[in-house]
Amino acid sequence: MFKSLVVGGVITIVGFMSPTVAYGQFNGPISPTIETETVVDPAVSPLELQQFVQIIKQFKRIEAMTQREMAKALKKEGLSPERFMEINESQRQLRSESVNSSEDLEKFRNVVVKFNEIMDDAEEKRQGTVETQGLKLNRFLEIEKIVSNNRQLQAKVQRMLGN
Repeated sequence: MFKSLVVGGVITIVGFMSPTVAYGQFNGPISPTIETETVVDPAVSPLELQQFVQIIKQFKRIEAMTQREMAKALKKEGLSPERFMEINESQRQLRSESVNSSEDLEKFRNVVVKFNEIMDDAEEKRQGTVETQGLKLNRFLEIEKIVSNNRQLQAKVQRMLGN
């Protein structure tokens, strides 16, 4: 489920920019203080909101680890992020393979396979994180949707994250 969110951001991740996954809008460290005040949206309890924030904190760690692993995969194959993106663009535009050497295409394919493995592992870790924090995946996604549609709740989450 999370894989589809991450796949769209692979090229951005490879470029070592901020990830474009759904939870990417929440940045910064989490405040160690647990908020006990009433939540702006009654559909999300204070406990659920705290669990949500803790999950986002873990997601950020997983994302950082994923980026490091992707960078290592590129380095191992001898491709720069720029070259990887060039090959990716030429493949997306279905240009003739003469634009890229067969050696570069093989390296590119190897990196893509490794990226898929890395993303699958990250997806499993994210799902495990949600469960470890005591939320069901569907409830986490509901809370994410509620937060994304409520500016006051977004501001509260930002404060809880220390932003």
